[in-house]
Amino acid sequence: MKIIILPKDLSEDLMNIELSKIESKELHEILFELNEIDTNVHISLVNFGRGADWILLLATLSSITGVIALGDTLEKGINGWVKIGKRISKIFEKSDRIYLDEDASKILAISHISKKIDITSLKLIDNHTTTLADFSSWFKQLKPDCFEAKPFNLYNFTFEINNIRMISLSIKSNGEITDILDIESESLNYIY
Repeated sequence: MKIIILPKDLSEDLMNIELSKIESKELHEILFELNEIDTNVHISLVNFGRGADWILLLATLSSITGVIALGDTLEKGINGWVKIGKRISKIFEKSDRIYLDEDASKILAISHISKKIDITSLKLIDNHTTTLADFSSWFKQLKPDCFEAKPFNLYNFTFEINNIRMISLSIKSNGEITDILDIESESLNYIY
């Protein structure tokens, strides 16, 4: 899982001061939340500036990959994903900018759904990612298939919840969630 973060009011400091020497309550709290999710989180800097530097943090959480694959069902560990989603949400409060990869967006989706429904099972029925910008041609050090090259995305997920409900969400990589569909399965008028 990867998350790109610009901690509140640290744009200038990230360009001019070594990360370990930056004094910031928000940065400290972001790093705390990331370490609570993954004790082996790797923090590096990424530059999105074209012509002028624009430095952000890249958090790589290697212990979280493949949250739920297409067609898979989660029946255990759902509360753990919800808890991680709440920690990710706390990072938003301490950031000027944040960009989530697909796995982080799935976790945010699960957390979002859990606010409305007690989830006992969750199946990923469909997902699609639309890339809104590709920086790989701007920055030659970025591989075209890495998240850093394509941080601006729209993730669309459709979940079957508790075997009775379909929910579709659209999540921008900046964490903005749009509810598209929320319907009881029996309400669908199947035509055969």
